Amino acid sequence: MAKSPKSRNQREVALARLKLKWELDNEGEEWAPEREVKITPLLKAVDGGIPRVLDALRAHDDEDARDFIELYDSLTATDRGLLKLEEIALASGIGALRLVEVANSALILHSKLTTSLLLVSNMHRVVSTSIKEAVKPKGLADREWMLKAGGILPVPKGAQIAIQTNVTPERSETKAIEGAPVVEYLDASQRLRMIHDAVEQRRLPSPQTEPVELGGKIDHLQAETAAVISGGR
Repeated sequence: MAKSPKSRNQREVALARLKLKWELDNEGEEWAPEREVKITPLLKAVDGGIPRVLDALRAHDDEDARDFIELYDSLTATDRGLLKLEEIALASGIGALRLVEVANSALILHSKLTTSLLLVSNMHRVVSTSIKEAVKPKGLADREWMLKAGGILPVPKGAQIAIQTNVTPERSETKAIEGAPVVEYLDASQRLRMIHDAVEQRRLPSPQTEPVELGGKIDHLQAETAAVISGGR
C-alpha cells in the first residue's frame, strides 16, 4: 500500500531531523543511510520482535548498545515510527551491521539472566512440589531425587556437577563440605562382583579321607576270589 503524500512528507522531515543530529558529530562526512545493510527483517524475526531487542539492548553494558539506545530514546514516538532502524543505527555512529552484532550478544545475555532468575525465583516451588509428590505411595522417583539431593543416597559416578560458589576474576574454587564422609563409587563390574559374592552359596570343603594303601583289603579280597575260582576247577 503506497504511502500518502502527507506520510512521505512527515518521513522526510523526520529523516532531516535525524540527519542534523548525525552531522553534529560527523561534520564533512557523507550521509548515506540507503547504503546500510537491511537488518529490520532479522530483528523482527526475534521472539518478541523489536520490543524484545530493545529491552535486551537497554540491559546491555556495551558502549555501542548505549549509544544506539540513547539516540533511539531521544526521538519522539512519531519519529521512531517513521524512521528505519538502519537509519537510527547510522545516526548513532555504530551502523546497521554493528547493531545486529550488539543485539545478538545482548539477547544471549538477556536470555541467560532471565532463565537464571526464573529458576532461582521458582526453585522453592519446585522443591515443595517434589516433596509433596515424594511422600505419596507412588512417588518413588521424587523420593529418589529428594534423597539424592539431600545426600542420603549416593549420586552415581559421572552424574555430579561441580558448582562454582566462590568465583572472582582472580580466583575460582569449588567448596567441599568439611567432615562429610567420602563415598567410594563402584563401577558396574565391581557392583556385580559384590552382589555375586554376597548371594553365592558357600561350598563346604570336602571331608578328609584316608588314602587307600596298595596291598590292603581290596587286594586281599581279589586274591581270595581268585583262589576260590581256581580251587573249584
